Amino acid sequence: MGFKHWFEGLEMIGMFMVVVGLPCFFVGLWGSKMINDLGNHPSKSAQIQTSAGWKIFLVEMVSFVLLISLYIFLFNLQNA
Repeated sequence: MGFKHWFEGLEMIGMFMVVVGLPCFFVGLWGSKMINDLGNHPSKSAQIQTSAGWKIFLVEMVSFVLLISLYIFLFNLQNA
């Protein structure tokens, strides 16, 4: 009655951590940089927010595509 699929379970955890963890890291990194820049240059608020916003938007779109791809991969793996 032991868990027979350790390697597969660790692969799933690793895939999920990459798909969710990396975008969270980059959004946190660029968000904190944006807040720091806003504190140093408050007169350039719109320019700083737009610059960081595009980066964060791109990361979110890539993250969404990765999550959908992971779902499709796992769905196809189940039906194989």
